[in-house]
Amino acid sequence: MSNEPMATSNSAPVNCESPESELSCRLGFGAMELIVAIAIIGIVAAIAILQLPDLQADRDQIAREELMTHLRYIHNLAVNREATTRITFDVPGNSYAVSIADANAPGGYAALKDPITQEDWIVNIPARFPGVGLGGVNINGDSVLLFSETNGIPCDASGVPIAADGIIDFDSGLKIRVTSDTGYVF
Repeated sequence: MSNEPMATSNSAPVNCESPESELSCRLGFGAMELIVAIAIIGIVAAIAILQLPDLQADRDQIAREELMTHLRYIHNLAVNREATTRITFDVPGNSYAVSIADANAPGGYAALKDPITQEDWIVNIPARFPGVGLGGVNINGDSVLLFSETNGIPCDASGVPIAADGIIDFDSGLKIRVTSDTGYVF
């Protein structure tokens, strides 16, 4: 046997009113308190999610704004480079491709480079904006829009100036108009 004193355990009930034992009374949640806290956090999270704005409407609007910006840029390119630009819409594929007149290219048009990526300018709308799609395009009954080389006048696929405003519809009901006389996009 050793002469060392044996450790004793204090089995007396903890008195939470004494300053020495106050810490042991506040150490943590009991099981019931933890379940209640988790339930409250879940309810608050569910309410917060229901209060979030409609993100799909935002994506639709941003996709519309981006296409309008692209059309204005492409219109300006036609005038500045004195070369006809072409936007070919693929409604079932929810995409559009941009090209510029080039006598050396097959079909007379070469793919225009995206000013940001410097890749061929082809935009897959749902890849950029999930859930957004084209509803229809009407450029003199076609889905190709040209901006003429001399003054940017919008034309159909055959190069004839469009008789009425060109319309680009999104599935959401948002529209873009290209005015027949000036090519103004709104």
